[in-house]
Amino acid sequence: MLEAIAIYLVCSGGGAHKVNDSAYAVDNHGNGVTISGTSRVGYRDEVRVEIVGDQGRIRVPDGIKPPLRSGGAEGWWKLKALDISEDEIEGEISLNFLNRPRLRINRLNGHISIRGRTGNFDGYCEPFDPKTVRRKF
Repeated sequence: MLEAIAIYLVCSGGGAHKVNDSAYAVDNHGNGVTISGTSRVGYRDEVRVEIVGDQGRIRVPDGIKPPLRSGGAEGWWKLKALDISEDEIEGEISLNFLNRPRLRINRLNGHISIRGRTGNFDGYCEPFDPKTVRRKF
């Protein structure tokens, strides 16, 4: 384990999430049928990650949030099973009792990946210092 650290990241990227689809059709004889399935829809978003010491939290992209979710105080979810090494940060995001996406950030190239049941996210992170960041307005 590394010494106590503070890491603040903004990560831009995108991914795909599952969407439930259904369609109703009628044949030439007036018989109706509903067809259901799932498809994957792409999206672009931004993720923020904050780690102080051995605790972390994340602003999860909308594309991987399931319809039923727990936690997420003010849009932030706690990172669980957080493991920080010289080269990588790994953790778990508990969105609900069934959906716990895995987070992996490569500290060498900044690549972030989040893999969950309802979707995924890939992008690249840039560090920032919340005390000195210049605001656009």
